[in-house]
Amino acid sequence: MPRAVLLCVLLLSGCIWNYAAFAADAPKPVILLDPGHNPLNGGAISIRGIYEVDYNDRFAARLTEALQKAAFHVELTRQPGQSIPLKARAELANSLKPDLFLSLHHDSAQLIYLDKFTLNEKTVYRTKKKIAGYSIFVSRDNAQFNHSWLFAQQLGKHLSELGRQPTLHHAENIPGENRELLDEKLGIYRFDELVVLKNTKIPAVLLEIGVIVDEDDEAYISSRKNQEMMIQAIVEASKMTMEGMKQSDQEQHMH
Repeated sequence: MPRAVLLCVLLLSGCIWNYAAFAADAPKPVILLDPGHNPLNGGAISIRGIYEVDYNDRFAARLTEALQKAAFHVELTRQPGQSIPLKARAELANSLKPDLFLSLHHDSAQLIYLDKFTLNEKTVYRTKKKIAGYSIFVSRDNAQFNHSWLFAQQLGKHLSELGRQPTLHHAENIPGENRELLDEKLGIYRFDELVVLKNTKIPAVLLEIGVIVDEDDEAYISSRKNQEMMIQAIVEASKMTMEGMKQSDQEQHMH
């Protein structure tokens, strides 16, 4: 091999090695997952008599694994079996200063839409009519609302691309609901008073993954295959949000 060619190859190899080393040393984006509710306050009870907190914990564990494989660093506000107040979750987020905060929940509906029955000595509920799908909440009181909005849009976009529709029952003009629907197509609602959203100083979104008092939707979100698809959608949404935030920050810096 001619000496000049050999020199070029060595230089190119060095550049590739240096780039790889730099990429390996680059800090990972950090996402803080917040599995909703606590063991002593289990949240909604499903049509199968399972408390919401158990759905939240299982989904958070699987999402954590997928995000880590996608080169995210993942923190949790609490581990299964642990309890933490809402304000403390926001305080933890502000202390850790992650790039993104995602609160994970599973949904119910107001009592006027539910029939009550007994299952294994538990009082449980089922929907009188079909109420199914995900929903996304943001707070305009969040210190980084623009980035929160971007995250919410990406979540809605990627979840809807699965063929999954958002539930719109939170916009119903009834007590306990009447939430402002910011984007009907993507299922994004405004809920300024949510503590974990308004008190956090980082981009923060709350996601209701599915409606566990609806027989069909509970079956959908309990399917391992469907969970994997939803989790991958959330991973992709998180990646696209990080790219969008970086681009937005660069544009602001240029101006």
